[in-house]
Amino acid sequence: MLRVVLDTNVLVNADRGQGSYGKRLLDLVRQGELTAVTTRAVRRENESLVRQLVRDPELSTEIDEFLEMSQDVAPGAVDISLEDDEDLKLLTAAVGGGAKFLVTDDRHLLDVGDYEGVQVVTPKDFWQWWQKHQDDSGHTWAAWATDIFGR
Repeated sequence: MLRVVLDTNVLVNADRGQGSYGKRLLDLVRQGELTAVTTRAVRRENESLVRQLVRDPELSTEIDEFLEMSQDVAPGAVDISLEDDEDLKLLTAAVGGGAKFLVTDDRHLLDVGDYEGVQVVTPKDFWQWWQKHQDDSGHTWAAWATDIFGR
């Protein structure tokens, strides 16, 4: 299964509604379509900021479910300098967890592009990649549309 790291800003931006890319990605993990990997440092940040910034109780419950489903990994070694050292914890989680993608809206991380096989992309870019790489059945798209429209 495809392994990803979702930055805290992606989880917080899921509060923008059902159609937001953050919500779509959160749902893919919750539906078992993706494996989210995390480290203790990333999990602490997720839990702390989500509690402070997400006001929708239903979304908070969904994020808690996401965090429970996330696989804890040991941070990987990285040899890179970032403008914001706090962002390193996300990259070490992705490398340590064998993630193919680190999904973020953080410009400091997006500037990395690709590191040790980890592609650093925006939620929109990941979603477009995901849709392009689904099988012809449209399974993921259908599941997402059903969640949104109830059909």
